[in-house]
Amino acid sequence: STLEQARFLHRIIKHLQGRLLSEHGPFTLESEDFSVELTFTQLRTLIAISDHKDLNLKEIAEITNVSSPSASSMVEKLVELGAITREPSKTDRREVRVAISEQGLKAVNSLEEGFLTSLTEILEGIGADNARQWCALYEKIDSFLATTEPSAKVLTGEGQV
Repeated sequence: STLEQARFLHRIIKHLQGRLLSEHGPFTLESEDFSVELTFTQLRTLIAISDHKDLNLKEIAEITNVSSPSASSMVEKLVELGAITREPSKTDRREVRVAISEQGLKAVNSLEEGFLTSLTEILEGIGADNARQWCALYEKIDSFLATTEPSAKVLTGEGQV
């Protein structure tokens, strides 16, 4: 049944996520003065900002699926840690734009390098044919998600009046 398939996928995704996090975590933000372990939500926020280069608070809340006040406090904490920068918008002075700092980019790059290493090992372990099939299936999943995710519509301007 579809529910049994969903349970199976959920279990495998959790297993994969756990493996990646245990092999490469905890993820820290390093500076000359301190080293701070980042939470999963902080990492997601940094990755979102890194992927989109420049976001406002509303966009961050949409992408990370948190409330605007939660996004605001997350941004404040990441600014304090030096992981991101916050500046007034050049086109709308009421808006605040957020970008990743060099320090934040190092943390994201470290995370991605670790994940890529683990995924490469898995892909090599399952063989070339299975790896191609896995990627083809994920392309279909990505296409489906792109058409159904609210955050995709926010970033592309779709669905806005």
